[in-house]
Amino acid sequence: MRFLFILILLFFIEAAEANFFKPQHHTLDNRLEIIVLENNRVPAVAHSIWYKVGSADEPNGKSGIAHFLEHLMFKGTDKLKPGEFSQIVSINGGKENAFTSKNYTGYFQLIHKSKLELVMSLEADRMKNIKLTEDEFKNEKKVVLEERYSRVDNNPSALLSEQINAALYMNHPYRKPIIGWEHEIKNLNLDDVLKFYKKYYAPNNAIIVICGDINLDEVVKLAKKYFGKIKPSKIEKRIWTNEPTQHAPRKVTLKSQDTAIPIFKRHYLVPTYTKSKKESLTLEVFSEIFGNPSTGILFEEFVKNKKLAISASAFYYPDGFGDTSFTISIIPKKNVSLEEIELHLNEYLDQIRKLVFNKEELEKVKKRLVNNTIFAQDSLYMGMRIFGSSLTTGYSLKEITAWPKDISKISTNDLQNFVPNIFNSNKSVTGYLLPIKK
Repeated sequence: MRFLFILILLFFIEAAEANFFKPQHHTLDNRLEIIVLENNRVPAVAHSIWYKVGSADEPNGKSGIAHFLEHLMFKGTDKLKPGEFSQIVSINGGKENAFTSKNYTGYFQLIHKSKLELVMSLEADRMKNIKLTEDEFKNEKKVVLEERYSRVDNNPSALLSEQINAALYMNHPYRKPIIGWEHEIKNLNLDDVLKFYKKYYAPNNAIIVICGDINLDEVVKLAKKYFGKIKPSKIEKRIWTNEPTQHAPRKVTLKSQDTAIPIFKRHYLVPTYTKSKKESLTLEVFSEIFGNPSTGILFEEFVKNKKLAISASAFYYPDGFGDTSFTISIIPKKNVSLEEIELHLNEYLDQIRKLVFNKEELEKVKKRLVNNTIFAQDSLYMGMRIFGSSLTTGYSLKEITAWPKDISKISTNDLQNFVPNIFNSNKSVTGYLLPIKK
């Protein structure tokens, strides 16, 4: 009976893989892109709009402006009072939020499908009609600064990561923190934000992604009604500065009274998906083999076998343009120094470079990665998030839907070819977080 159940489960997994999301696509005359992922499990939709602008697009000296604008998008329009957007969504039984990354800014609502027209009308209104006063701007600046203090300045681990990131990228705009540097946030003015808004918030710089109980024809009809009359803007192609050749490893040490435990981090500069597709896919597979926080071989080595650490993990984020980071994080056991962790890690990475990967284990890892993505189809939010974040960072629809098949093609030869390239010490920054006794 158990064997039969496994066969049935495998059948449905393979069927789901063959029909991965089935996105439907349309572009309006003003070049607003629309993606619909039909999901009829519940009478609800996850509606989102993604602007192809993030912290990497900010003018020099204006860090934090993309994130600041995200906050201000809730401050009202000619039709709505400050905060009324969120109130309307809530009154109608919905949930909503927004997020800023290095590459995009996104806004979403999870709501009953009968309210889709409502939220689309609200988003179209604030695409071009936000209304800001100097007092509201100053008050929100205090909120943004407080967010920086609580999330970064008073969080030693986050502060260390920020310092490492600034050292890892010597020239690329990814070196700037998404939330912005404190002194530059303080110097932002209302005119800065409005210029940024008018430049980037336009239909030809946006993608609507809707996942739920709706079809493309219905969505296009609503999009034409509410977004169709908005004129496109002149938006230049993203051309960011590239990283120069890096000739030396760097090290950052942060001592803090606000942490009780030391933390070891190391970031390596590695390619994004848009820079090197095959290498990126291999890195995704390898990061699961190497860095899974409970089953990865890094965890096995440092936590279970050598008993040097209480946690050990690694992470690779493939999205973006140019280079991204492969990150290792280790928390040592009591009385184990960070120097000891670093020494053992360097020796262990030399072994990993020469490691012959097991084909059977590789197949298990690939299946787990593919299954996780397939099961994401049950979630309205995850479908919306996968397509929105990927499309705004250079993936095509074909590449997104082909991802499970592409991952399944990664071989042990790919691992042997690409893994040694990851751990290039000249493209690395090592970070120490050390407690200071009060």
